[in-house]
Amino acid sequence: MPNIHDLVNMAEALEKSPVLVVRDRCVVVRNRNSSCRKCEDACQVDAIEVYANQIELDAGACMACGACTTVCPTEALVSISPTDADLSQSVARAADANDGAAIFACARISSKHKADPSRYAEVPCLARVDESVVLNLVAHGASDVLLVDGDCSTCKYQACVPLIEATVRYSNELMAAQGGSARARRASEFPDELYLDSTVGVFGSTRRGFFSNAASMAKETAMTAAKTTIEQELGYVVEEAPIGERLRVSESGSMPRLDMPRHDTTINAMDMIGAPCVESIETRRFGSVTIDMAKCNACGMCAVFCPTGAMARDETEKPGDPVRYLEFSACDCVQCGMCSDVCWKDALTLSDKVTLDELFDFEPVRFDMLNAPKQKSFF
Repeated sequence: MPNIHDLVNMAEALEKSPVLVVRDRCVVVRNRNSSCRKCEDACQVDAIEVYANQIELDAGACMACGACTTVCPTEALVSISPTDADLSQSVARAADANDGAAIFACARISSKHKADPSRYAEVPCLARVDESVVLNLVAHGASDVLLVDGDCSTCKYQACVPLIEATVRYSNELMAAQGGSARARRASEFPDELYLDSTVGVFGSTRRGFFSNAASMAKETAMTAAKTTIEQELGYVVEEAPIGERLRVSESGSMPRLDMPRHDTTINAMDMIGAPCVESIETRRFGSVTIDMAKCNACGMCAVFCPTGAMARDETEKPGDPVRYLEFSACDCVQCGMCSDVCWKDALTLSDKVTLDELFDFEPVRFDMLNAPKQKSFF
């Protein structure tokens, strides 16, 4: 259990930043040759810098839009204001009052105080919502998901609009691929039934001050609990040891593997929504790999640096043996691009088009290295 001093330090850290940086999950930290800069590209205020085994977040510049947490493939950037669990719970409660419709609203349109706040979940920007949240709601009974925003053309988050549209598009493609009838959509206004005839007693000056303070205290408590869980229980942030020791290649011939909570939530929700009814999908959440055996030299670097173990050596092999087989599981791929970035021979190609048979197949695709050009293995 953390002591009072620990809790105070955590609270101070959370006041400075709404995003927790879990550095060892970043693919650039794990290998400086990684080309992934998705968080930098998504950040419109240049609050994130990724370089030479480093990722840094300028909490003072961060606008808390949440876009970086949505696009990061390895979940190295974690939103703690709100957390995914808190966001899902709040919108699920609101959906009960909307006959199953799950509604999110950006802070700008919510601040107009025209709609019943108990019937939607507020986020700083809709870029904070990703496919895992949308699909999980639908998998647990939401009939539709509505994302309501204000006038984005004059909003400080306006550069996030393409990311919001991408979330809607990819969410709908994943749900449709499983035969689901629910859909996500954007709107510039709340549904008529959410508007209040009178705001007296809901947004009154006295009660508003009370509930504002209460909400602030609850948020601080929730964020502190979230950071305690992330850092101490899950062990994500352990930076006392040098990077070489933290990310050392294990006896099995790979770097430490990462669990991907959002990724797992997405694929489990897809399975709950229905059975595949299309042959393939294009998505930013999963990937498919092909290897040109005429170029591959069976070095095994792709298996060493894959952060999730989607690309792995055959488990029957022993470290030090020549690589005979490589196995790839699409359901574990997060499309971070690490495998293609570390391929010395440009033999590996990563695609965002994945067949549903491959995605839900328990057996990985096996690449036979026996016919690859003979060259000493990396191992």
